[in-house]
Amino acid sequence: FITTALSAQNIVTTTLLGTKTQSQLLSQFGFPFIQYGVKYYRITYTTTNTQNALDTVSGLLVVPNNPNKIFPRLVYQHGTSGSKLDVPSYTVNNGEGQLGLLLGGMGYVALMPDYLGLGVSDGFHPYVHAASEASVAVDMLRAEKEFEAQNPVFTNDQLFITGYSQGGHAAMALHRSIEQELSDEFTVTAAAPLSGPYSISGVMRDLILTDAVYYYPAYIPNTALSYQTVYGNIFDEMTDLFKPEYAALITPFYNGTKTLSVLNSQLISALTANEGACRPFKMLQDSVVAGVENNPNHPINLALKANDTYNNWTPQAPMRFFYCKADDQVPYMDSIIA
Repeated sequence: FITTALSAQNIVTTTLLGTKTQSQLLSQFGFPFIQYGVKYYRITYTTTNTQNALDTVSGLLVVPNNPNKIFPRLVYQHGTSGSKLDVPSYTVNNGEGQLGLLLGGMGYVALMPDYLGLGVSDGFHPYVHAASEASVAVDMLRAEKEFEAQNPVFTNDQLFITGYSQGGHAAMALHRSIEQELSDEFTVTAAAPLSGPYSISGVMRDLILTDAVYYYPAYIPNTALSYQTVYGNIFDEMTDLFKPEYAALITPFYNGTKTLSVLNSQLISALTANEGACRPFKMLQDSVVAGVENNPNHPINLALKANDTYNNWTPQAPMRFFYCKADDQVPYMDSIIA
């Protein structure tokens, strides 16, 4: 629910989801560096969407349960969501949100944004869109300060940033945004992006345009539909971009009646049946493939390039990349190139 009285980065609601003692966290994670119990909350707060309109988004906030100490903040950007509620503030007990509990137990005030179009936010999720991945986290940092004013939680000036897969991309986008645009408001202490698709226009584009078998074909429509939502110039009709048999599978996902996980399974089956193997570029119209391969100024190429996270920027705060050569979703060369 949004009213015109709301402004950016204001907390709308705060919901205590639960508490865990230090002993419970030690038992859950078996990690010796856990020093505190935690309280964890779903907060909803205002931000602006990709069309610069007011929106309400959600996120998981985890605080060490010790009001007598001052803690650093850590933003964790989450990976690709298989469904609208596959996000930190809804997966504290059985998904990526658990990492917030671990980080809180280690002594960080942990902030985990759910992103635009996910959690409580309406509309299509702007997947791997660097600017909104950054802005929704920035506004959560601002909302957290409002939370501190209302609760016995205290933080210092240290700010750490990390995230995995899509979240690695989002973590780097956040770090860049703060240093390029918000250095008078925040200072990044250190960042560690993890296995992110930083080279959207290079490594990821080349992966899709090759004849390689790739078992995450739904990432292609998820990215294309995201950039259509943001830029509005990728296609007029779904069949302008995708062959009709695949457009029919993708349209319900675009309309919000099918999850990404279901779409991925259906596309694997359809590509294997129709093309002999799961080669995602086969779902694209031949004219689109030719245009992307031959025209550097094709709208898809321009959108991809706009969302690389390392162009024209050198981090001022320490940054360390982590990646895995066995990652079957995001090639490790993304990290090498970045």
